Amino acid sequence: MLAAMRSLLPIPNSALDPVTHLPRFGSYRGGLEHVDLTGLLLNPLQRVARHKRWFYIGLAKDPYYVGLAIVRLGYASTVFAFVFDRNAGALLAQTSTKGPSLAASVGDTASEGAFARFRLGPVWACLTRPKGSMSYALDARLPRLALHAELDCSNAPQSITAIAPVAPVNVTEKRALLTVRGEAIVDGRPLSLDGGLAAYDYTHGMLHRHTSWRWALALGTATTGERVGLNLVHGFVGEPECAVWVDNDVVAVSEGQFCFDPANPLAPWTVRTGDGAVDLRFVPGAMHSERTNLGILATRFVQPVGTYSGRLRVEGHGELTLDQVLGVAEDQEVRW
Repeated sequence: MLAAMRSLLPIPNSALDPVTHLPRFGSYRGGLEHVDLTGLLLNPLQRVARHKRWFYIGLAKDPYYVGLAIVRLGYASTVFAFVFDRNAGALLAQTSTKGPSLAASVGDTASEGAFARFRLGPVWACLTRPKGSMSYALDARLPRLALHAELDCSNAPQSITAIAPVAPVNVTEKRALLTVRGEAIVDGRPLSLDGGLAAYDYTHGMLHRHTSWRWALALGTATTGERVGLNLVHGFVGEPECAVWVDNDVVAVSEGQFCFDPANPLAPWTVRTGDGAVDLRFVPGAMHSERTNLGILATRFVQPVGTYSGRLRVEGHGELTLDQVLGVAEDQEVRW
């Protein structure tokens, strides 16, 4: 018997109540048209220190997985990207560039009008979704790697948005099963991503100085042909952002439970949920990692990339089996 799943609320028209200016904490179906946190009573110095935004894009077209993130802090920014080949069991390319805050910009929504940009000298990346469009355009020119892709959400299920009490509030929108058309170019060699699947993580908040989390993202198809996506987290926002997507449906699940060896993150992981919806084994094939210590900014970040196998038990869809579905896991601790 399937465990009862959480219900997702209808998306409100704003993250903060317009009268009380208090956050509308909850877990919602769909995305906010505009994330405005200016009603929070923080002084300018606190805003510089604690206001953070990012867009992470995952693209999966077997045997390739592409990850790219644009991060804007109040005092610094970064872009990183990598391409994983499951057949080779290796990263074909990986790159990371840090810059001043003004090198990046991330907009106030993940829906129509969304944008995230990074430019520093010859290094640039850009994600945009114009008003009235059902597609995101992703273009990047990075060391050894270029990306040109269209992410179509016209046939994708709805996103999940969490407004969570994270010092004092964080808004995150996660969506999966967008359709991909385009290519990654590694050292001049084009790799087709046509027909692949995409997911994104848009996060916008006033965050704690010290933050840590574990995260899992999977994109692919079940053995019976259903398109499936997975977003789980332990820590940070926690349960309000956890979801499974199956074909045109998004279903909320409980907080992720991660069992792995922090000293050897390339060893297999176990990823589960307490409600029984998720029971997966993640086998890394390679890893993107970063360690930074710039005084005000210190990070320990590992993102293994590989495949998920096991089962999903999703209300309305029964039991689904995954066999080597592409995705990433993450262990991150950051002082920012």
